[in-house]
Amino acid sequence: MDIEAIEFRAACLQAARNFFITHGYLELDTPALAPALIPESCLEVFRTEYLKPFKTGEEAAVPLFLVPSPEVFIKPVIAAHGRSVFQLSKCYRNCESVGHIHNPEFTMLEYYTMQADYRDSVTLTETFLQTMAQAVAGLPLADPELGAVLSKPFLQLTMDEAFKRFAGFSLAEAETPELAFHAERLGLGDRAQYEDWAWDDLYELLLVHCIEPQLPPDVPVALLDYPARVPCLARERSEQRTAADGRTYIWKTKERWEVYVRGVELANCYTEARDAGEINRSFVDEAAVKNATARVPHPVPENFGGICARMPPCSGVAMGFDRLIMLLGGKKTLEPFLYGRFSRL
Repeated sequence: MDIEAIEFRAACLQAARNFFITHGYLELDTPALAPALIPESCLEVFRTEYLKPFKTGEEAAVPLFLVPSPEVFIKPVIAAHGRSVFQLSKCYRNCESVGHIHNPEFTMLEYYTMQADYRDSVTLTETFLQTMAQAVAGLPLADPELGAVLSKPFLQLTMDEAFKRFAGFSLAEAETPELAFHAERLGLGDRAQYEDWAWDDLYELLLVHCIEPQLPPDVPVALLDYPARVPCLARERSEQRTAADGRTYIWKTKERWEVYVRGVELANCYTEARDAGEINRSFVDEAAVKNATARVPHPVPENFGGICARMPPCSGVAMGFDRLIMLLGGKKTLEPFLYGRFSRL
């Protein structure tokens, strides 16, 4: 990491802090170690121990876990004080490939806006990225082409619109057999191999191989309104629709978006769920999957749904900050902007 890269990273960090402080957000600095974590079966975590002095046996070691996100500490602050907050913090995810946009230790930017929903956060994030590009524009490593990309308003597409545009069918009207048919039609193999696949697995397959690669690189793209069949702790919405054959149906979605810049998944957002029962039930279900499959199982916070229920209506965004620095610097890999890499592991 040369001095220009160090200076560039420092400028990005300072510009992000300036933006949120100027907009009235309170900066948090929560712990990196936690005794319990939000259950997410899609990722693995790092486990360590606190060794108590003068103790031996089982009571001598207390298991602790490096946080994959500061959310577990941020939401109790929001519940107690109702403030719009942000945090730039180190996060840790285990058992992931080390690649050009992945590292086991990374910097996350999270920001939560009170009395706002996911649509408000789209506007805020658009302004934030434009401001970041302007803030570093005079530095030697700044990419003017990326600055031009970020100066444009986001191309906003619902997930259903994206499937219609890039895959040629309505996601909202497609059941599992139709998804298998379209996977075959789009060159992903014989539909027979997908007979045992669940709807959400086929959806993810099509999203990764048929939608994301076709997103235009010359404008930031926000994909909104994810199908509710893919569970997440975002507020749900539903609408009655009429299909081409005249039948009516209910299309349920989650108030969620993800933003892509030059094909890189940069940030995701939820209108935060605040139903205590729904959240606690989700934790029970996800924890069961986690404990059955995880290489590093962990405890789950008690009654986290009760904490979320005390939050004001709000919207939260998580952004891979190293990826943003990489993009602003015109690179295709994180390596120039990280102090250490795990590529030799």
